[in-house]
Amino acid sequence: MTRNAALVMLACLGCGEANEPVAARASPPRVLSSPAEAVDLDADPLVVHVRLRAAPALHRIGDSEYPGFAYNGQLPGPTIRARVGDTLVVELENALEFDTTLHWHGLSVPYAMDGVTWQTGAVKPGETFTYSFEVTAAGTFWYHPHFDSERQVDLGLYGALIVEAPTEPALDDELVLIFDSWGEFRAESGSGGHGTPGTRPGALEPALGPLHTNEHTPDPGRWTVNGLVAPAFPSRSGTSLRVRLINASNDDYLDLHWSQIRQIASDQGLLPALQTPERLLLAPGDRAEVEWLLGGDDFGIHAEPYSMHGGVALGESHELLRVETEGSRTAPPAPEWPFSGTAASSDPGSTDIVYVFTGDAGGSDWRINGERYPDVTIEELDLGSTAVLELRNASATEHPFHLHGHAFEVLAVGGVAPAVRMLEDTINVRIGEVVRLRLHADNVGDWMAHCHLLSHAEGGMMTVLRVRP
Repeated sequence: MTRNAALVMLACLGCGEANEPVAARASPPRVLSSPAEAVDLDADPLVVHVRLRAAPALHRIGDSEYPGFAYNGQLPGPTIRARVGDTLVVELENALEFDTTLHWHGLSVPYAMDGVTWQTGAVKPGETFTYSFEVTAAGTFWYHPHFDSERQVDLGLYGALIVEAPTEPALDDELVLIFDSWGEFRAESGSGGHGTPGTRPGALEPALGPLHTNEHTPDPGRWTVNGLVAPAFPSRSGTSLRVRLINASNDDYLDLHWSQIRQIASDQGLLPALQTPERLLLAPGDRAEVEWLLGGDDFGIHAEPYSMHGGVALGESHELLRVETEGSRTAPPAPEWPFSGTAASSDPGSTDIVYVFTGDAGGSDWRINGERYPDVTIEELDLGSTAVLELRNASATEHPFHLHGHAFEVLAVGGVAPAVRMLEDTINVRIGEVVRLRLHADNVGDWMAHCHLLSHAEGGMMTVLRVRP
């Protein structure tokens, strides 16, 4: 019996399914489309009501099958679509054998709905919890557990959350792309998220471990786009597409390039002006939006080798997906986006909160200001106040810093101010770099602030920022 087949049998025993190895099947189709969307169960046009069921699943990655988890049986999970001002209601049924939650990455939501377990409970096995909140900002966001995150996200629990604005133009088509990296399958003792045991009650030991190797140099052939390896996206020449990009990988960066990158949005919605970078870097947790104005030429989306241990790395460029156009019509004109043209704010020079990132690149001890979560000092801000945060990376790896419950403005990266106003919720901090951010504390709660390399967060690189009433 092969190693993968044995692990499939082990996982099936642990989840109560038949303990037979999975038979070989024909290779799945590699035609790319957006993930299927969640069904809205409410007829009220101002309410979006969906159900998500987190349960064991088998994932087909290339020619191999891996036991993991999924929402509603699909990888990625269903795309949730709402409009600014809608009330979003999500019923989460936990059909796993351990606790889980839902976190709304990039959205400003009430603290009780944020899906963290700092002061609130997780959703127990067999239970259902309803999340409900108003969506107040347009953009490309995503959802995933914030309990045992390294393992649960790794095994397939994630999906896109799209919030539309009525002022933005409708293009001919839209494509949601969720990227993930997969490594060799391995079994190991289950580790819990943030100090919580992750082994499944009644499961065989060793418990199912992460699908990724977490060596930060994944086999480029194991990057997936919406669960597919090296898919093709068929489209028609003469069409315009809004393309939403999400990096859902635990630890791996995407250094993307293709002909004529036209970036229209980042983490927190539309940019102040169109950007045309040569490359587009997406750290884990990062998002971006681009427009494709398709003529008659095919083109590939490539990833360059990139390492958290210093950025651009040795190796070959790899094509993640190919856009195949039919017909010979010319590219359409660019849409008229309501870009604000807002310039970056000036840096006041003062600093209110400093976060210093440290850790051993070869180990699992990761700290902010010398502290490991949950034994942390809580910084506090008053509701309505404005503060300047300074991030200092004194470690030997890069770190994508993510703050819950708020967006922040980027004042400077390595001493250089951005060309336009940049509102983000996740920003990469390179080795030895200093990043300065402006935060308007407009959401009461105890908000997680952490590295979104999930192995680093698991290793302690997480703290809490309190906004007081």
